[in-house]
Amino acid sequence: MNPELLQTFLKIVEYKQISQAADSLYITQAAVSNRLRRLESQLGVTLINRLKGQPTVSLTKYGEKLVPIAEQWMQLVNQTTNLKEAANFHNVKVIGAPSINESILCVVCPILMQEDSVLRYSIVGGDADYIYDSVANGTADIGFSFYKMFRHEISTRKISEERLVLVTNNKSEYPDTVSVDMLSRHDEVYMLWNDEFDAWHTMCWDGALQPLITLDSGTLISPYLSFKQAWSLIPETLAHRLLVQDSNLRALRLIEQSPALPVMAVKKKTAALEQQELERLEVKVRSELYKIHQKKIWLFVKKY
Repeated sequence: MNPELLQTFLKIVEYKQISQAADSLYITQAAVSNRLRRLESQLGVTLINRLKGQPTVSLTKYGEKLVPIAEQWMQLVNQTTNLKEAANFHNVKVIGAPSINESILCVVCPILMQEDSVLRYSIVGGDADYIYDSVANGTADIGFSFYKMFRHEISTRKISEERLVLVTNNKSEYPDTVSVDMLSRHDEVYMLWNDEFDAWHTMCWDGALQPLITLDSGTLISPYLSFKQAWSLIPETLAHRLLVQDSNLRALRLIEQSPALPVMAVKKKTAALEQQELERLEVKVRSELYKIHQKKIWLFVKKY
């Protein structure tokens, strides 16, 4: 059955007028009438009651029976068309720590999509367990996390590492170089980056003390750093982004060295259908991290 004829019939049913059906299809009324006659001829029945002098039309009993059949047919046509179009794209499902998504993937993925017009991404955020579980069960093709976890069906690769940068606002009274003793836990905008960071943090500050606020996403940090003595330890790519965007922020040198965050690429051990695209994404993320890390020379060090 010709989808074009069924589509025209359904437009007549929708608008109840030949003229409006023609307008919606951007064709002439004569073309609509011709398509309708062809459909009726193929089926051997009359579908529309035609009454002279009346602008609207009504359905015959055959027309009424055809409506649900035509709707189902057109739905199948659309589904098969979408299936064909989807097969022409390389679809990659990515899951990452929010700060990686917001600071790295938002730069890397558009570049790769411009280089490959059939490449498509879906990107979601989550904590470490969710990232590893999603890759393991196939919900995601690749994940990026600050945690290295061991799963039987998962392979991990350290593609880079992020040092933590101490940021505050320009109105704070901190000198350019500070120690942990000079930083009050009550002024901290706190984010748990991974277990190593948590262990180091517990040695430096009393975990029983309440921070200024606890967050799970780096994009939420800026408003809270506006408090006079507020401070936060964040990955350098996120720090780079915030310092460029907000001239009211500055970086400080912390005497005590915090542990660097490993950037782990998480994939299934079995080869994925889009393995080439996963490798390209992994390499590009590593490259972009390297570029941003080099910028610390002029962006951070000059403030120390």
